[in-house]
Amino acid sequence: MINPAFQLLIEELEKYYPLISTRFKLKLLEKLYEITYRKGSRVLNYKQIQDSGLFIYKGSAVELFVNPATLEETATKFWFEKDFPYTTPGLFGREPSPSYIKLLEDTHFVGIQFEEFLKMKSDFPEIEPLTENIRSHYDKLRYEYEEDFRFSARHRVKRLEQAHPNIYNLAEIQHIAQFHKISLETLRRLRKH
Repeated sequence: MINPAFQLLIEELEKYYPLISTRFKLKLLEKLYEITYRKGSRVLNYKQIQDSGLFIYKGSAVELFVNPATLEETATKFWFEKDFPYTTPGLFGREPSPSYIKLLEDTHFVGIQFEEFLKMKSDFPEIEPLTENIRSHYDKLRYEYEEDFRFSARHRVKRLEQAHPNIYNLAEIQHIAQFHKISLETLRRLRKH
């Protein structure tokens, strides 16, 4: 019986690329590890090169962009279950991260060392389209996030609340406001209505 966390990861990968071979799945299972980090831990630091590909089995995280001139931090992304958290540029480009990723709760990951994953590339042609499809998916989500600013702040706040009803119990309210690019006062007012 496959570990449930590994099984969920395989199911998610097949959504991105249904033609994954059994041989690839078996090899991947050899390379995967599981780890749980406590709430508040950083799984990626500012200017660090991410050394593992991660998949959130249970838990959530916030990504905070660090302004290189002022070192001011701004929440730009939330990551939830079934997400592959990484910064852009970062994991795929092997560049130092412009952000850091901090856990909003105790979070259980399935991971693979990025170097191990790269070593598999020559043996498994499905890796290229799989990683491109994952990257494209998150590029699309980033585009949709930017497009969302055509709508009112109320619309954006309600949409996040509906998608993640527990968000105010997980994240700091100022991070939620930063994510929406509104003031704390505006967010508090919108939450009352």
